[in-house]
Amino acid sequence: MSYDTLTIFQAFKETADAIGEKVSSGLSWASRGGHKGQHQGDIDADKVGIEVLTGYGFTVFSEESGFTTATSAGPFAGVIAVIDPVDGSTNASKGIPFYAVSLCAVADGKPIVALVRNLVSGDTYFAEKGGGSTKNGLPISPSSATEVSRAVIGLNGYSDKHLGWAQCRSFGSAALELCMVAEGSLDGYADLSKAALASWDILGGVLICLESGATVMCQDGSRYQAADLEARKKIVAGGTLELAEELRSKAFGKLY
Repeated sequence: MSYDTLTIFQAFKETADAIGEKVSSGLSWASRGGHKGQHQGDIDADKVGIEVLTGYGFTVFSEESGFTTATSAGPFAGVIAVIDPVDGSTNASKGIPFYAVSLCAVADGKPIVALVRNLVSGDTYFAEKGGGSTKNGLPISPSSATEVSRAVIGLNGYSDKHLGWAQCRSFGSAALELCMVAEGSLDGYADLSKAALASWDILGGVLICLESGATVMCQDGSRYQAADLEARKKIVAGGTLELAEELRSKAFGKLY
């Protein structure tokens, strides 16, 4: 089934605008005591986002509140809007200016539209399945680096061994770091955490990466799938297939 992606984009833009306004008005970043790392600001931003998305008829899957079904059916009754209202809320709570709202529409188990907005700078990344990726309306493309030894790699978590990168960075927002791979600011990205990343953390960034021409793969070498939104998966991303494959091998071992 095909969907009006322009309207999905508009809904996502309205959601990001509303959350951005809520964040800029001043939120409490006190610990909420819910899931690990949850803050009151996460919950308040989530409520704003869900109100907009369910108003369009989306079913919403959020880090903060799980699944929420729209009260009335609409043109997007078969679409799930996956949202992290503030990806990098620990950064926000510490005054570190690097956090984002991440949104991805999933239909029939496949991501079709994504929007990630830096809630500090306002930079907005967008992707549509088969339509490429943009930043602030302009097309983006990834790095051409093919060797880890020449690459700057973004990290979530840490490795017990050096993986051979030229340099590494750990910024604290997976959604934005994947967008940095999509635009070539980072050559690659690896999730080395113990818990692995959830769909709300990375799904928007994954589609933006893929539509820019970058490669994303899971720990076992498979391509990332969105059919099971509740599964956590370790991923690597690279501006090129060669870089992603080498990074995956160095991080998780050879495939047999």
